[in-house]
Amino acid sequence: MPRLQDDFLNNSQHESEMQDALDETVAGNCTTASPRIANLTRTRKAFGYLLTLNFAVLWAAPIVIQGQTYRHGLKRIFRPLYRFIDGLPGWRSFAVKNVYRMEADAAYFTAAVLCFSSTVAMISIMLWWQVLHGSLPWWLIALYYFHWVGPGGRMMGVAYTFAHREGHRPGGGLYRSSLGNLIGNPFENILGLWYGVIPNNFSTSHVLLHHRLDGGKGDPIFLWDLDRTKFGDLMLYQWRMFRWMTGFGSLAEFQRQSGVHPAIDKARISLRRGMITYYLHVPAIIVVLLIAAGSTLLSALLFLFFIYLQPLLCMSTFLALINVGQHGFLEFDADGKHIPLVTATTILDGHDDSFGEDYHFAHHFAPVVQLGKLRENIIGKKADCQNVNGAVFRETTIFEIAIMLHMGKFKELISRHYVDFSDKEATNVDELAELFEDRAKRREMSYEEYEFTYLPTLRSRVRKLVQDGVCPDENRAYIYQANRVA
Repeated sequence: MPRLQDDFLNNSQHESEMQDALDETVAGNCTTASPRIANLTRTRKAFGYLLTLNFAVLWAAPIVIQGQTYRHGLKRIFRPLYRFIDGLPGWRSFAVKNVYRMEADAAYFTAAVLCFSSTVAMISIMLWWQVLHGSLPWWLIALYYFHWVGPGGRMMGVAYTFAHREGHRPGGGLYRSSLGNLIGNPFENILGLWYGVIPNNFSTSHVLLHHRLDGGKGDPIFLWDLDRTKFGDLMLYQWRMFRWMTGFGSLAEFQRQSGVHPAIDKARISLRRGMITYYLHVPAIIVVLLIAAGSTLLSALLFLFFIYLQPLLCMSTFLALINVGQHGFLEFDADGKHIPLVTATTILDGHDDSFGEDYHFAHHFAPVVQLGKLRENIIGKKADCQNVNGAVFRETTIFEIAIMLHMGKFKELISRHYVDFSDKEATNVDELAELFEDRAKRREMSYEEYEFTYLPTLRSRVRKLVQDGVCPDENRAYIYQANRVA
């Protein structure tokens, strides 16, 4: 594992001719796609529409209502409350001494405790009502969803933040050894079950596929074969994100990369074990216990669907938008390589930063930078940002960037939020808006080519890079091809 991580950690607008060639490839593949491929693509897109409808009916209200009320009022109540609890004598020092390995992680101890305890309490209430009455009323399910989201999305945000953070330090590495050995990764593998998180998904797929390949080709949530400004393309992307959420997309990629590195094979086994837990063990326990307590089979299955499985469907849609906000822009250098300061978004003075996620460039390309030095890190790259017109924004959120990008509001995005590091007295809004619109629409290839030609032949492409002496081994060849024009 250390060597694999070392391999990927140590590793002006693109020429118009290259983009013209890509556009020709896209057009050619769209017109020559076989009927089977066309039908399969339409089916996947239709599934994306169903996910969107599910999100709109069940989850949009809890997320939008609580997001807006928090931003325009409730934050004045909750933020001082969090600061008060954090400031209690002995509270943070207890976390530093007894809970976390690194002092910076203790800043979110309050949020972690509140999220975990309130989620356990709410799930207990739902189970108690189900056992007592035999079914759940719609108003209680709605109340559960509002709690699941939390004020300003704090509950779902904290749950995923910690599952994500734990995933980067598997085996309880986020916590002090005595505690970590006892509880492992509780947000990723225990509480996460109720937030649609497949156990071990972050510590396997997220680290060894998404980060190792930096979102490039071979990443199960690759998105640069799609136009991020088109609604239909976003529906296709939801299918891909759904496969990642369920674990099947990552499992297929781990199988494709079998033998590349021992960590890959170990991760495949770990993820498969987590999927068995999520799809077989936990549902069986829930259904059997509810039926034993007097629920009918139908009411037990409805409980399973609305309380246990719905969060996975919700986050398939929500995380698709989040990833568009984090990696929605694509630019190449003169050698056909991705420009990291463009492909990974940075937000300064964001409305909703947690664990430094707003500094997504640093999260991918400077992971050793401590939480308190993330702003300093990006400011230190001022000259580089100026040279490439980096994707650096201020006073917004990842979700808002995704919405503005998808709706084509590039002038609003630039005029209100873009950080212009140039020495010009005034930002050329029209010019930059056009540049970022091009970046949001740019694709490496068509969806059909990527899914049905590139991915099936990826392993052979990787082996050829090794045979030709371009890369010393298949692991580095996977990383090499991920962020270069095919």
